[in-house]
Amino acid sequence: MRALTLRNYSERTIASYVERVHDLARYYMRAPSELNRDQVQTYLYHLSYERNLSSSTCNVAINALRLYYQLVEGIPRDQLMLMLPRPRTGWRLPEVLSAEEVERLIEAAPKPHHRTFLMLVYGTGMRLAEAIHLRARHIDGDRMQIRIEAGKGDKDRYTVLSPVLLAELRTHWKRHGCTDWLFPSKDGYGPACVATGQYAYKRAAKLAGITKQGGIHILRHSFATHMVEGGVNLAVVQRLLGHADLHTTARYLHLSKRGLDGWKSPLDLIVPSIPPSMEGAPR
Repeated sequence: MRALTLRNYSERTIASYVERVHDLARYYMRAPSELNRDQVQTYLYHLSYERNLSSSTCNVAINALRLYYQLVEGIPRDQLMLMLPRPRTGWRLPEVLSAEEVERLIEAAPKPHHRTFLMLVYGTGMRLAEAIHLRARHIDGDRMQIRIEAGKGDKDRYTVLSPVLLAELRTHWKRHGCTDWLFPSKDGYGPACVATGQYAYKRAAKLAGITKQGGIHILRHSFATHMVEGGVNLAVVQRLLGHADLHTTARYLHLSKRGLDGWKSPLDLIVPSIPPSMEGAPR
């Protein structure tokens, strides 16, 4: 844990990595330092094929174990690549909400501050943890920007601030008498917990009749997809989202309908010549 803290890993990442190393130790009831390469790979097989965990979860375990054996046990990096190989992963596209679904979601928010929070996440593309930690000093009404401090990878960035969202945040500020955090905890001495943001989305989604899979992060995907459909340059979307790699942002091209409007399936060109099915027709 100390090695990760010194390298400025986030608290959530540290907790996740430490849990994975502990899980390896529990699996064998032995210290990880006493295990050989075959035993570690057997554990990874257990995660992937016996517990049927997703490739992303298995990759977290691999990252955690690589760091442990490199930083604590001193195993060279090239040996770790052979000891802890990464599984091949497929390309998974997230679901997104339509503009009409987003509107229904916001209107269905059971409480005013839930409505404000959902508008914030969708209107800026913030991650949940970034939105929870938003403070008044991060809002720049003159430049119409929001500053995100210490986002993923401990990086700062700016994202867009719409006039509609600015008005909503000002109303929210006055309504709740905020002094620092825009979404404070119940005791007022820090930000609200992540679970509060997830609850706001899930409750509103249920009331709005939205059944698409995913938690509040679906609003970030929807923000990016709608920006691409609106003609915003992909590099700009990358900057707003805080992606380190443009390839990560490029997946939203697959979700966007831009350029498909007006096009037809080849089936539509031949359907008139195909007689309709008579199955179930009255005789």
